[in-house]
Amino acid sequence: MARLILGVFVGFVLMSVIAFPLGETAPAMVGDRYSDAQTGMVTSWYIFVVQWPIALMTSVVSGIVAALIAGREARDSAIRTLAMIFIAIGLFSAVLTFVADLRGGESEVTMAEATGEDIVEGEIAGQVARAEADGETDAVAVETVARQPFWNLISLPFVTGLGIILGGGLLSGGPAGRESAGLGSGGGS
Repeated sequence: MARLILGVFVGFVLMSVIAFPLGETAPAMVGDRYSDAQTGMVTSWYIFVVQWPIALMTSVVSGIVAALIAGREARDSAIRTLAMIFIAIGLFSAVLTFVADLRGGESEVTMAEATGEDIVEGEIAGQVARAEADGETDAVAVETVARQPFWNLISLPFVTGLGIILGGGLLSGGPAGRESAGLGSGGGS
């Protein structure tokens, strides 16, 4: 039981330590391809070419390490637990982001009315200009304004969970390794 908990903990910390710095530096590296300047949404190109591969690679490594530490007996439980933790955290974060977007729209209108500014829906250039005026660079200004599409907020936790399961499954040899060990489905010749 201690190895299971240790495997899940180390897998969680490792995923966080690897994914966070990569996720923070990647938008600055890709520049204009990170978000659409008109809508303020993160581009599909960035999601499929940068964000999802980073999530898959880091989660596969995390799944392998968690499975190694948990040992042969607790391997499957550690992998499932770690995947469920990241899926739950990701979905909870998606709900919080959705609620913040709903409340953010109301607070922007209130703030605009209070300052006398007119806010035009989809106006990202004005927000970027204000962020640059505060001394932030172009990349930081765009990054603070860009929003993730809701479909990505919902699907990214499952991509991460899949990577953890794939990584942990590599140590078991996949379905062929489970059959030869007598753990797979019955049958055969």
